[in-house]
Amino acid sequence: MKLELVTFKRMFLGMSLFYYMGFLNFVTSFLGSRGDDVFAANASGSLSNQILGIILLAMCLILIFQARIVSLNSFARQFFLWGLLIFWVFLSVSWSYAPAVTFRRGIAFTILVLTAFCLVQIFTPKSLLRAFVIAVLLAAVIGLIEAVISPSSAFVSSGIRAGAFTGMYFDKNGGARVYAYALLLLFGLGFYKQKWGMYGFLILSLCLLMTRSATATVLVVAGITMLFVFKAFKGKNATINFLRFGLLAILSIICVYALMLAYEFILSLLGRDPGLTNRTIIWELLDKYIMEEFFFGYGFGAFWASDAVSGFMERWGFIGNAHSGYYEVMLNIGAIGFIILAGIMLFSFFRLIQSFIFDRDISLSTTLFVILILQAVVNYIGFIILNHNSVDMFLYLICFFISMKQHTNKNQSSIKSYIRKSVYE
Repeated sequence: MKLELVTFKRMFLGMSLFYYMGFLNFVTSFLGSRGDDVFAANASGSLSNQILGIILLAMCLILIFQARIVSLNSFARQFFLWGLLIFWVFLSVSWSYAPAVTFRRGIAFTILVLTAFCLVQIFTPKSLLRAFVIAVLLAAVIGLIEAVISPSSAFVSSGIRAGAFTGMYFDKNGGARVYAYALLLLFGLGFYKQKWGMYGFLILSLCLLMTRSATATVLVVAGITMLFVFKAFKGKNATINFLRFGLLAILSIICVYALMLAYEFILSLLGRDPGLTNRTIIWELLDKYIMEEFFFGYGFGAFWASDAVSGFMERWGFIGNAHSGYYEVMLNIGAIGFIILAGIMLFSFFRLIQSFIFDRDISLSTTLFVILILQAVVNYIGFIILNHNSVDMFLYLICFFISMKQHTNKNQSSIKSYIRKSVYE
């Protein structure tokens, strides 16, 4: 029986969400742990993840080369920057401290980027982001059910975070960020006006409050405030929008400077210490490792899975990542990789600023812009960007490729309009 292309695309969406939204990890956790040696587990990875990842890669190749969901020219335009970063990731195999790990992580990262790219090509932006929100809602409901059936699994049982809700996600901060993203999408895209959206808003708000995550709470408050401000500042023509955006940029710089002056006071209000739960100590310990391989890094994903980390482990123990995406980039692919990633981030901001200035309907571009800004900030204290296993990175890529696709489509429409005008004149 021949599989319909529409059915194939829906299967691809379902498998992508199941894989990258944490459902696979939740299911496999019931099959038992991989052992007590976390260092070995970090190096080897998950077999179930690898199998499903290869299936997604095969589906991506079918969609690109057989179904031809995008032209070669459009693919080159939208994928060029990430293709450059992927090239550098695989090049790092040649100097990696753990070449096999770097190669596997490179494959996993490539699959993630390709999957996000294909999803953006085959679904409309709002339908795809709606599917993301619904997937988060399902995860939240599963977490709440788990809280009733097995509270010991759904809540942190000991330590300073005892009683915090983890739900389906094993990291309470990671789960809290996922709920925060969904809330921002609900609000920014107007889904909360629909009946399912109102219920979803309540469920996600409850889960977020139960996580007791100050970072995620700030994400939501700051994000909704930014959405209000952007929409309020939106003018009727490009010149007004350009001037207003400039004013917004100046006000933002002033606010950031004021926040830096009141840094310790704000942290105390949020119940956080100036050391960011020992993160500053960790970063100081990692500084010397970064300087040793400053330009090239230790190879993508290699530092925490190689003997290079042994000195750090003797002093601190195994923690799996630097708790900062920017430190992780330096450890993974060095200063050159950092420059490539910074270029990608700045380019995405530039495209979304263009949308704010020239587009009439800015609900989508503003929501994407706010999410990408917040992720860039949170990446300072959490491993978000370039983390091939995180929901954060999955959403980051979707936001990036949506902004690229929107810009490409507008350029093509403008060219077609110009050609028609020239012909009829």
